[in-house]
Order: sequence, then structure tokens, then C-alpha cells
Amino acid sequence: IFSRPPYLPPSSALSSPSPKRFVVMAACLHYLKSLPVLFFFFHVICAQVPYHDCLTTALNYTSNSTYENNLNRLLASLRENASFTGFYNTSVGKGADQVHGLVQCYKDISAGDCSTCADSAASQILELCPNSKAAVIWFDNCLLRYTSFNFFGIIDESKNSYVDGDSIPNPVQFKQLLRSFFNNLSMSATTKNSTLMYATGYVWYTDNITLYGLVECTGDLSLKSCDSCLKTSITTIWQCCSDRESARILSPSCVIRYEIYPFYGSLTPAPARPASSPPPPPANQSTTPSTPDNFP
Repeated sequence: IFSRPPYLPPSSALSSPSPKRFVVMAACLHYLKSLPVLFFFFHVICAQVPYHDCLTTALNYTSNSTYENNLNRLLASLRENASFTGFYNTSVGKGADQVHGLVQCYKDISAGDCSTCADSAASQILELCPNSKAAVIWFDNCLLRYTSFNFFGIIDESKNSYVDGDSIPNPVQFKQLLRSFFNNLSMSATTKNSTLMYATGYVWYTDNITLYGLVECTGDLSLKSCDSCLKTSITTIWQCCSDRESARILSPSCVIRYEIYPFYGSLTPAPARPASSPPPPPANQSTTPSTPDNFP
């Protein structure tokens, strides 16, 4: 079970800890039927695509206010600058009306796709979260986030969990593989030689099932903070979602995801598992934290 606090400035900016609530978001109603006991422990919400969190515990702004004007200027700036490097963060305004935000595209998409995703995110976050002073939205190609306080460089520990697909065969074995797989991806993304804080890879599970994974942190974090965010997300996915064919843990600071089909890069399937291969140890995985050619 994992905890998620009400959305307030990070604990370093609070005088006392806030109470916690438990949350899990599931993409498929049929999965919820298999979790009758868990309803007593945390609030279950069916996911809506695009994935988003309006952070309803944050204060709302008034229409036609200075804050709304600054937010619109911020979103316009994020849209305009996203495709240059794939990451952009900025602040607009002063004092209580200041707005801070960032946009990040996943490293394996083109600059054109990044620009398209940033445009969609900036438009839809206002439609999905009207008058919210803090919100985050995740697409398959990008994420966009804004708040009324300066969060740059600070880990947001809130976690939203989404699951999909059928049950995975032999879940006990799969759970062990999943943790070592994501641990290795995390190490690839957070080594001193990595400036991207991003890695993808695959590992064979059975002759017919190949697991594909992705980990990524937002560009405002340090390698140490990225490592911390990914570790808590790996623990979350291992605890909540490791018996399904598909799952993702979405945080405002980092993302991890796995599928049984290729969903990143060129979408080329992994090579077939050799017939004589034993059950795959973690070393069989392939990770790709290298610099993409899509951005300057």
C-alpha cells in the first residue's frame, strides 16, 4: 500500500506534516472486481485518458484574475519552447499570482511530435482542471505541470497507479523479474554518465511474452533526486500492480511504465527469445539510455 498526501507545497515548505490519504487509479473496471478487500483501504478511481490530476486540495483561482492571465502566459511559453530540447520550465508573474510550470517530452519522440503533444497538454489541462491552481497531465509522449509555488528541483512523492490488460501468468515469478528489471533501468537512467535521466529496455519473460519498460524523471531534478523518485515508484508498482500485463506509475516528478508490447522508440519488437534460453535473469535485458537524435 502506498500513500499520497493532499497536494500542498513539499514538506520542506510546510511547518508540520499533512495527513495522508490512500489512492490507486485503475484503467479497467474488470480489474477492480479482483480487489474487493482493498476498497476498505484506499480510494479507487477509474483512470481517464489523458491521465491527469487536478489536485483538488490546492486552492482555486478566480476567472479573469491576474493568476489566470499568468497561467495562460505560462502555458503559451511552455508550448512555444517544448520542442527545442524536449524540456522547458519557467515562471510567470510575481508574488501570490506567480505560476511555475514545466513541460517534458519523452526522449524517443521527434521534435514535431513533442510540439504536438505540448499543444494538446496545454489546451486540455485547462479543460480538465478549470480554475485549479495546480495540475499535472500525462500523455504517452509528454507531461505538463504547473503550480502556484516553486517546485523546481523538489521531488513530488505523490503516485498515481494505472493498470490494464489481463492477469500475467505465474505472477510470483513475474513480480521478481519486474523489480530487478526496473532496478536496472533506474540504474541506467541515474548513473553519473547519464544526463537524460531516462532509460528504456526489454526482457524476456516467457517464450511468448516480452516485457518492455521505460523510466524517466523530469529535467529539473538532480540525479540523486531522480534515483529517489524512481525507487519509490518501483516499490509502488511492485506492491500494487505486478500481476497485470500493463501498468504505469505516474508522478509529477517521474514516470515508470511497462507493457508486453513495444511502446517507445521505433516500436520495433525485441528479437525472439532463443529456444534454449533458461528463464531470463536481469542481465538479459536491453536498456537504452543513450542520447536520441530527435532533438538538437
